[in-house]
Amino acid sequence: MDKETFTLKLYECCSDDDLRPIMNCVHFKGGYAYASDAHIVIKQSLEYHTIINPELLDGKSLHKDNFKAVMGFERAECDDAGIACTDHDGRAAFFEYFDRKDQEMPDFDKVLTPKGYKSVEQIGISPEYITMLAKAMHSPNRIFRLRFQGMEGGILIDVPEIPHQWALLSVVILNETLFG
Repeated sequence: MDKETFTLKLYECCSDDDLRPIMNCVHFKGGYAYASDAHIVIKQSLEYHTIINPELLDGKSLHKDNFKAVMGFERAECDDAGIACTDHDGRAAFFEYFDRKDQEMPDFDKVLTPKGYKSVEQIGISPEYITMLAKAMHSPNRIFRLRFQGMEGGILIDVPEIPHQWALLSVVILNETLFG
C-alpha cells in the first residue's frame, strides 16, 4: 500500500523565528503549499503529495513540526480541524492546524512573480539553502533551473520537467571579497 501523506520535506524551508511564528509554518492556498524562512520561498502544487482531501487544507497553516510528523504516518486525512493520521500497526495521531490568531498568510506569490531576468556578474548563495531546496522540491533528475533577477529580485528556481513548483532564493551581498 502506498503512503497517503505529505511526500516532500517542505518543513525544511520554514523558519525557527520566535518573533514571527507564522514563518514557522507550511501554508496552503489555492491547491498549493508554501513555505519560507524569509531567505527562501517555495510554492509547490499539492498534486505532488498523496494526502487525502487536500482541498480541505485551503486557507490553513500547519506548523513545520506537525508537517514533519504527518510525513511519518502511512495515511493522513484532512478535515476542517486538522489532519488525522494512522499507521497499519494502529498508531494514530491528530494534528490541529496552526492558529494564526487572525494574522494573514504572507503574500508569497508577490515575491515569486518574475521581475525580469538580468545578467549578474557575481552573487553569493548560502549552500545550506540549496540543500534545503533539494530536500523540499520534487526533482527526479536532481537538476534546478536558476533565473537571476538581479541583486534585489533574487533567484527564481524551478525544475523544468515539473510544472507547478517554484522557489525564490535571496542572494547574499558580497562585500570586500576577492572579486570586489
